Amino acid sequence: MKNLAKLSALALTSAISMSPALAQCGSKCASRCQGRCAASATKCGAKCSAKCGAKCAAKCGAKCAAKCGAKCGVKADASLIQRPAGYKPNYSASNAAQVAAGETLFRSTRLSSNGLSCATCHTDGAGFTPGFAKPFPHLMQMASMNYGVGEIFADEAVQVCMAGPMATKPLAWDSADLQNLSAYVLSEQARFAKK
Repeated sequence: MKNLAKLSALALTSAISMSPALAQCGSKCASRCQGRCAASATKCGAKCSAKCGAKCAAKCGAKCAAKCGAKCGVKADASLIQRPAGYKPNYSASNAAQVAAGETLFRSTRLSSNGLSCATCHTDGAGFTPGFAKPFPHLMQMASMNYGVGEIFADEAVQVCMAGPMATKPLAWDSADLQNLSAYVLSEQARFAKK
């Protein structure tokens, strides 16, 4: 449980540094305001940026992991978020029923342990880096920083957020929730790429 809390804090720090609305928070602020960040990412943005402003984000931000190495957080077990052997994905952005069910889940807080939803960080394309425009598999900063994993698939990206910012266990690989969310993430990626 202690590792899950650390991982959640690391992932939330990554999410905050990538989200335009919360970019002012930075890594240092996120660790100071960790409790408030977990309770409400939106509140954290305002409170942390008021304390630290742009200076904090400029000093830490994405550079933190590269400079600090283990002090910024030991990489988590990649097997938590990587597809298991024999897994066959069963989702598609062209499956309207999956995408609709996935969108409902994307906006729901029921999958998290801390009251966040996927939409907390990713409403209307917020919180995605420019690399999200590339088709899956592609590099996801949070997966790279926290797990040491390079390119990932949409279902793995969902698992990164489950184990990280949403502070819960990854979804079962054969669950309808994972397949539906992954289909919706693919549809969001296609929409983001067109912008």
